Amino acid sequence: MTDRQRRYASYSRSVEGNTVRKYNNDFDVVRELQREPKKQVDKQTRRNREKARFMNFGHVAFLLACVGMVGVLLYGYLTLQSANTAAAAEVAALESQLNAMKLDNEEEYSRIMSSVNLEEIKVRAIEELGMQYAQEGQVIEVPCATDDYVRQYQVMP
Repeated sequence: MTDRQRRYASYSRSVEGNTVRKYNNDFDVVRELQREPKKQVDKQTRRNREKARFMNFGHVAFLLACVGMVGVLLYGYLTLQSANTAAAAEVAALESQLNAMKLDNEEEYSRIMSSVNLEEIKVRAIEELGMQYAQEGQVIEVPCATDDYVRQYQVMP
């Protein structure tokens, strides 16, 4: 027999058939039926719950160390992120500067090339400086592995 059945045993003795002859105002049947019995907690569980309510020094120190380490890691991450953003901005500024310099260089090259008169240079070289066109036999072909340039280390025949 459960606790609930024992509690109502005295009540069921006073009932004949389907009616109650004597009603006790101190004992509310509906409320008692709706109330659930209390669960019994063993001693070990109660001790564990009491220990969990309080934090000792070691636990607090460990949690503070963890929070400090996470703080240091976050600070390092944010520092690296900031440095990365600054470097990206600097790269963008340098690329913009490079493009501007290339444009200026191309404009200057075009200006110089348009100002050069090759016919005037030829006339000055021949008349004023006494230069002449190369005769046959004066031009020597030198075999070269690459198309860049040839270095002369001694006098050519």
